[in-house]
Amino acid sequence: MKHIQYDGSTILTSDDIADAVIEYAAALAGGDRADTVAIPAVAQDGTMTTTKILIGPSSEIVIEDADEDELEVENGEFVARLRAAAETFGHSKPIHADTRSDLTPGNDDVKS
Repeated sequence: MKHIQYDGSTILTSDDIADAVIEYAAALAGGDRADTVAIPAVAQDGTMTTTKILIGPSSEIVIEDADEDELEVENGEFVARLRAAAETFGHSKPIHADTRSDLTPGNDDVKS
C-alpha cells in the first residue's frame, strides 16, 4: 500500500496504482497536458472509494509507503488504462534517474 500526497490530501491505494498514477503524471508533464483521474482508494473507515484528482504539468505528487498492506487494492484495469494513456504521448516509460547506472557520471554508456 502507498499514500499519494496530493494538494494537502492523502490517498491510500495499492503500490501498482500509486506507481501508475505518478508515471502517468510524468507522461502528462512531458506532453504539457492535463487529465482528471479517478483513483481507486481506501477510505479512512476501510471501505473502497474513488478519489478524483486533476493531474497536469505543474502537479506536485508525492508517493510514500503505507503500513496498511492488508487493505491492498487491486485494479489491474485501472493500471493498464493509465499506462496505455501514457503511451499515447510517445514517451511513456519513466526515466528512473535515481536507479539507472547508465546515468552515473563517468559511465562510458552515458550519451551526451
